[in-house]
Amino acid sequence: MCESDAYLKEADGTEKLLARDVALVEDLDGKIQMTDILWEKKNLKGEIEEINFLEHKIVIRP
Repeated sequence: MCESDAYLKEADGTEKLLARDVALVEDLDGKIQMTDILWEKKNLKGEIEEINFLEHKIVIRP
Protein backbone atom coordinates (compact mmCIF):
# COMPACT_ATOMS: atom_id res chain seq x y z
CA MET A 1 0.00 0.00 0.00
CA CYS A 2 1.09 3.58 -0.51
CA GLU A 3 -0.24 5.43 2.52
CA SER A 4 1.79 8.05 4.33
CA ASP A 5 1.81 9.73 7.72
CA ALA A 6 1.28 13.50 7.80
CA TYR A 7 3.16 15.81 10.16
CA LEU A 8 2.85 19.49 11.03
CA LYS A 9 6.22 21.26 11.23
CA GLU A 10 6.26 23.42 14.37
CA ALA A 11 8.07 26.77 14.64
CA ASP A 12 10.91 25.12 16.59
CA GLY A 13 11.45 22.58 13.79
CA THR A 14 9.83 19.62 15.52
CA GLU A 15 7.18 17.61 13.70
CA LYS A 16 3.80 16.77 15.24
CA LEU A 17 1.86 13.80 13.88
CA LEU A 18 -1.41 14.93 12.25
CA ALA A 19 -2.73 11.81 10.55
CA ARG A 20 -1.77 8.23 9.84
CA ASP A 21 -2.39 6.20 6.69
CA VAL A 22 -3.14 9.20 4.47
CA ALA A 23 -4.13 8.00 1.02
CA LEU A 24 -5.23 11.28 -0.62
CA VAL A 25 -4.02 14.90 -0.26
CA GLU A 26 -5.92 17.71 -1.96
CA ASP A 27 -5.51 21.49 -2.14
CA LEU A 28 -8.98 23.01 -1.74
CA ASP A 29 -8.81 26.80 -2.17
CA GLY A 30 -5.68 27.15 -0.06
CA LYS A 31 -6.65 24.52 2.50
CA ILE A 32 -5.14 21.05 2.63
CA GLN A 33 -7.53 18.13 2.92
CA MET A 34 -6.13 14.74 3.86
CA THR A 35 -8.16 11.55 3.56
CA ASP A 36 -7.07 8.33 5.21
CA ILE A 37 -7.79 4.75 4.19
CA LEU A 38 -11.00 4.75 6.26
CA TRP A 39 -12.23 7.87 4.38
CA GLU A 40 -11.84 10.10 7.45
CA LYS A 41 -10.91 13.63 6.41
CA LYS A 42 -8.83 16.32 8.10
CA ASN A 43 -8.64 19.90 6.87
CA LEU A 44 -6.10 22.54 7.78
CA LYS A 45 -4.52 25.72 6.51
CA GLY A 46 -0.92 25.42 5.49
CA GLU A 47 1.48 24.50 2.74
CA ILE A 48 3.07 21.21 1.84
CA GLU A 49 6.77 21.43 2.61
CA GLU A 50 7.75 17.91 1.62
CA ILE A 51 6.33 14.64 0.35
CA ASN A 52 8.78 11.80 0.77
CA PHE A 53 7.52 8.67 -0.99
CA LEU A 54 10.43 6.54 0.24
CA GLU A 55 9.65 7.30 3.88
CA HIS A 56 5.84 7.53 3.38
CA LYS A 57 5.89 10.97 4.98
CA ILE A 58 4.11 14.27 4.30
CA VAL A 59 5.33 17.44 6.05
CA ILE A 60 3.07 20.50 6.25
CA ARG A 61 4.01 23.94 7.52
CA PRO A 62 1.41 26.39 8.84
